[in-house]
Amino acid sequence: MSKQCLLALAYPELETLITGMGSPRFVAKQVWEWIYSKHVVDFDAMHTLKKGTREQLKATCCVLPSDVVERHAAGDKTAIKYVLKLQDGQLIEMVVLFEKTHTTLCISSQSGCPVDCKFCLTGVVGFKRQLTAHEITGQLLTAFAEGHPIQNVVFMGMGEPLMNYDNVFAAIDQINSPEYFGIGKRHVTVSTSGYIVGIKRLIADKRFINLAFSVGHANPEKRAKIMPIETRNPIFEVSRLLHQYLKMHNRKLTLEYTLLENTNEDSQAIAELIPLAKYLEAKINVINLNPHSKIPFSPVSEGVIKRIRAQIKDADVPVTIRFRRGQDIAAACGQLGESHLEKP
Repeated sequence: MSKQCLLALAYPELETLITGMGSPRFVAKQVWEWIYSKHVVDFDAMHTLKKGTREQLKATCCVLPSDVVERHAAGDKTAIKYVLKLQDGQLIEMVVLFEKTHTTLCISSQSGCPVDCKFCLTGVVGFKRQLTAHEITGQLLTAFAEGHPIQNVVFMGMGEPLMNYDNVFAAIDQINSPEYFGIGKRHVTVSTSGYIVGIKRLIADKRFINLAFSVGHANPEKRAKIMPIETRNPIFEVSRLLHQYLKMHNRKLTLEYTLLENTNEDSQAIAELIPLAKYLEAKINVINLNPHSKIPFSPVSEGVIKRIRAQIKDADVPVTIRFRRGQDIAAACGQLGESHLEKP
């Protein structure tokens, strides 16, 4: 029989569980603080609890909904990839990124991904299932428990977050809440490939978040060849909705543009991308492809990146270059999912 995952419980539910075990009500507060303030996931380390209480909890409960089964540290010490096994045996991956001034967690919202972008390894894996809210926040708690002082969370791991809307935003509410993890709203970013139903819900719910839009190509016909989501979610309609959404708040949009040799790096492709950025008043984040044997594309040369950056800058559009981190451990952008390929 599977154990009760404490991360899945709201405080009143935890209180009911604790009192049902015969412990005083205040013990629930102690357990809550151990988990959400001290980020302790081992009952034996919760030394303010009586030994009998700890033994009861160990026998019937767990803190996390997943176990770390693999850790891979990048050779340049810029990232660590974790492979987590969920209670049903499904695998997910998360990546801790070490910046100069802060530490970021790249978090997964699904096991696998149904979108099938042709330049993303997670698309090769295919869709396994949605993650629950506590399976999402469990990744953050795991990172804290591993000793990483996470300040930023980006939903850029496995999956399309807006296709798991309810669980993703239930998790974000907890990530933001001072009663849970207390990471501010402006320190959480959600990336989407352009899922119209999800964007419409953001508008209807007035959910104002840092949003990143993966473009692939600004030309619809060419985009459809590398991002099949274009067929049912046309970029023109996505852009119109994003424009409407951005007028409702003051947060800037980021356009993520992955460079693929002989596909979307030519001057004409960039010339089509620039008006989109201007229309959405967005910054362009240029990402050179992180290659993998299962991905049928190649990255571009440094000279091409410099030419593209100059072309975008000359058009007075903000542009940044995302440098590769974690590529040697298949932890870079677009490379998550290798654990599924190795362990089908």
